[in-house]
Amino acid sequence: MTSGGKIIGEYTKGKVDKLLTPEASDSGARHRIRHFLENMDAAILEANCEVIGRELPNLNRDSFLRMAVRVAELRADYIRAGIKAAESRRPETAAVAELARLRAAYEEMQSVYEAAERVIERGYVKLA
Repeated sequence: MTSGGKIIGEYTKGKVDKLLTPEASDSGARHRIRHFLENMDAAILEANCEVIGRELPNLNRDSFLRMAVRVAELRADYIRAGIKAAESRRPETAAVAELARLRAAYEEMQSVYEAAERVIERGYVKLA
């Protein structure tokens, strides 16, 4: 805190965000902060629509479905390798390395799918 003032408000364990500086407890200041954040949300939405719309013009039903299928295929590959590795109590080092590689590929592709899903849910792209 740079102002050196007292902190007022209520404190509940785990809810530190309820503590307010004297400036933040002022209703006019809270209104300005809320207004600023609403304006930033609108600007961020506009920026995301512009950038993602420009950079991902081919994000559509087909590309989204293709990505979902790839996630399913990578999940199946990972599980298949795990089942094979489980045949031995002490899997070979190469089998464990392959499991790690398959898991990384699956998790990365799943993260990409979730990011694309979020882009669509937030309306950053125009769907045909």
